Amino acid sequence: MKFSVVVCTYNYAHLLPDTLRSIAAQTARNFELLIVDDGSTDNTAEIAEKFRPQFQDFRYLKKSHTGPADSRNVGAAAAQGSHIAFLDADDLWSVHYLSAMQEVFNANPRAELALCEGIIFRSENGAVTEATPHRRLPALCGPVHSPEELFSVIQAFTPSGMVFSRALFERTGAFDANSFASYSEDIDWIFRALLAGTFCACVNRRLYLYRRHDDNLTNRAGESFRAWLSTYTKTLRDGRKDPRVEALARGVIRARAARFLTTCSTREGKLLLRQALETLGGDAWVRICYLGSFLGLVSLLKFLKRAKQLWFRLFKKNLAINLGSSWEAVFDLFHE
Repeated sequence: MKFSVVVCTYNYAHLLPDTLRSIAAQTARNFELLIVDDGSTDNTAEIAEKFRPQFQDFRYLKKSHTGPADSRNVGAAAAQGSHIAFLDADDLWSVHYLSAMQEVFNANPRAELALCEGIIFRSENGAVTEATPHRRLPALCGPVHSPEELFSVIQAFTPSGMVFSRALFERTGAFDANSFASYSEDIDWIFRALLAGTFCACVNRRLYLYRRHDDNLTNRAGESFRAWLSTYTKTLRDGRKDPRVEALARGVIRARAARFLTTCSTREGKLLLRQALETLGGDAWVRICYLGSFLGLVSLLKFLKRAKQLWFRLFKKNLAINLGSSWEAVFDLFHE
């Protein structure tokens, strides 16, 4: 087994060193590293070259700026390993990440997809200021058996905690780089893989750090919400005949309906909520949010978000963990 570690990056030169250090520190050494630069205009190339000596098998791929989905496809197409592991340029791995994933595949020869749990963190001036556990994955070892299991996986995984075989990528197909899917290309891809009966092994260990910061693509919640509506229409078209799938898909959209309103203008919020009502064929909660957008709901939610952020800044606990040298200590906070 050889891993192809693919790091997709766009203007993240200030965050990339932490990510590359976490890869260089892996206890499993049989891997190649591919950095896919999606047309960065900062000094990403310079940073990458500084780290080249730390890797035996290193490739830097520069391309025009076409978005994360196309970058993942370029990396997967260039990969020469038997298994592909994505690590986004703002995230970090535990030093045991690749070795733990290797153990999973060795223990489950039929597995083509392995997922693990992680920790969401924020940092300032190179030090961790906040760390919270990400959602739990279900105890899955095999194909998904129920809609509940499917949606539990979908809402708990991230690309930085996902390893899959080359054969699975070839069978499932490329990440969808069209339209708004580029904002949730990972969700669209894993939906397709799991709905096709992929053998998936979930590892209930926290092995990656997902960084929250102002430039996260996930902060563009309006686009992400629109992408979920697209996924609901396209990927779940057949599954919607199952009332449980329909109910779970609607539940995800309802949960995101209020969240995205804090990241967009009132006008955009109204348009997206109207689109959601049309896509869902009507929904009581979304309708309430839509009507509330005419009564100041967007401004209220933004105020509450700012108040929460202020409260955290005033009373946050300094974890005193230096990402440059001791990021592994973050995992110890949630060791079980």
